[in-house]
Amino acid sequence: MLANDIDLKLNSALGERYKSEAQRVRVISEAWTERNVFCCSCGGVLARGQNNARVLDFTCMKCHNDFELKSTRGTFSNKLPDGAFETMMARLRDVSSPDFFFLTYDSKSSYVTNFFAVPTYFLDQTVIEKRKPLSPQARRAGWVGCNIVMNRIPEAGRVFYVRNREVLKRSDIIERWRRTAFLQHEPDLEARGWTLEILRIIQSLNVREFTLQRMYDFETQLKRRFPRNNFVRPKIRQQLQVLRDAGLIAFEGRGRYSANFDGSFERSRQSDMHGRG
Repeated sequence: MLANDIDLKLNSALGERYKSEAQRVRVISEAWTERNVFCCSCGGVLARGQNNARVLDFTCMKCHNDFELKSTRGTFSNKLPDGAFETMMARLRDVSSPDFFFLTYDSKSSYVTNFFAVPTYFLDQTVIEKRKPLSPQARRAGWVGCNIVMNRIPEAGRVFYVRNREVLKRSDIIERWRRTAFLQHEPDLEARGWTLEILRIIQSLNVREFTLQRMYDFETQLKRRFPRNNFVRPKIRQQLQVLRDAGLIAFEGRGRYSANFDGSFERSRQSDMHGRG
C-alpha cells in the first residue's frame, strides 16, 4: 500500500455492538490500522497479534517487528495510563520489546487526525512515571501502575504517518524510522538516557541553529539528571557527535550546529546531487 492510499475514515459501525467506550475505540482503531498501516521499519504488511498477547497488537510479516497500538478520541493527555510499572521498566531494558503506535481521531467526523509510531528504545526512565500503589481496599491492593509522559518523548522519536490529517509519504516514513535506529543497539538505559536528554534540550531551544556554548548552559541540569557523571561537558560533546553520526544534527563549524530532526538536510543534499547530474 502507498502512503497516499491511506483512508483517514474510520469504520465506526464496527464498535456499535460494544457497550464499553474503551472497547469501541480499540475495535475501530485496530481495524483501521490493519487496513491502512504498513511497517515503518521495512514497509512490510502488518498482521494482527494473537488475542492473548498483552502488549502485541500487530506484527510485521516481513521483518517481524512488533507494535502495540494506543488510541483515543480527541487528543492524548500528557500522562497516558499504562500497565504495571515494573513490567514497563523491564520492557524498556529489552530493546526487542514491541514498539508503539499512537492514534487519535475526531469522534464527530470519525476521521483519524494523527497516527505516529515511537520505538521503545526512544523511551527512558523519565518517560515512565510511577503511580501510587492501589489502596488496601482495591481489588488489586498494592498494585503499582505507570503513566507514559507524552511530552518527554523527543520529536525525533515520533514517526508520523498522519499529522493533523495530512498523510505523509511512505518513503519519508520509512526513512525517518531508519534514522532512529542508532539507539536500537544501546541496551543500557542510562546511556540511552543521555542521548534522549540531549535531544530534549535541543528541541527545547526551539531554534534551527544552536551553539555548543548554549548546550553548556544546561550543564547543571544534566548533572542533576546524571549525578554519577562528573564530566558533563565532554559527555555533551560526545552526545552531539552521536547525533551527528545519526544525521539528526549537522555541524556548521566554529561550535555551531543545525537541528535536522525531519531529515530535510539529507533530502536537500540528495536533490542537489540529482540536480548536478
